[in-house]
Amino acid sequence: MWYQWKARNNKCFSNQDTTPLKTLQLACQEAEAWRMAQMVETTFTAEENNHATAPHVSVELPCLWRCQVDASWLETSDGVGMGFILYEQETQVLRVQGKRSQTDSPLHAEAKCLCWVMKEIRNRGLARVYFESDCQQLVHIIQQKKKWPALEPVLQDIQAIKSSVDVFSLKYIPRSANVRSDGLSKDARSRVQSFSSFKIMDTLRLAVEASLYEHF
Repeated sequence: MWYQWKARNNKCFSNQDTTPLKTLQLACQEAEAWRMAQMVETTFTAEENNHATAPHVSVELPCLWRCQVDASWLETSDGVGMGFILYEQETQVLRVQGKRSQTDSPLHAEAKCLCWVMKEIRNRGLARVYFESDCQQLVHIIQQKKKWPALEPVLQDIQAIKSSVDVFSLKYIPRSANVRSDGLSKDARSRVQSFSSFKIMDTLRLAVEASLYEHF
């Protein structure tokens, strides 16, 4: 609320526009910094009480955003279905699906889907996102930085996007935990033409919604 008030004052008195997304991100950053300060203070207090010293440990700031990704591929299909769901902690914020041109294999489809999703997330100003995929082979290739010549172009794109964000994490999850994204991708693959569809799930996330309209 404080940063909303500051954005209003900047507009009224200085004619400076602040987007809802920027206001939300600033508030989240300050909240994370406050939590970090409390953790450090608690640690120092415990050390003083115990009269002991400990080696410095870097604490990773918590990440609010989690994104589940999936692609749907059939050899006889005329295209690949892609889908992802963006969560703020456990709350669904955004559901996205799309259809793209056919790929050579399911692995190619999963890689291109992840690359597409990372671009969409980055374009919306979210730089601290945990990605989850049920394609264990792709997760292993990226985590272990394996050489895969057939995937090299899209892997280079993924690496470039990784280097442009603050936090990148990719984790394997079983298909049973990824049924929503799986349903989105299969539905997208069944469509006749290529398309992209965005659906806001949480109306309180007005900043995210505003960023979608700004993007298009």
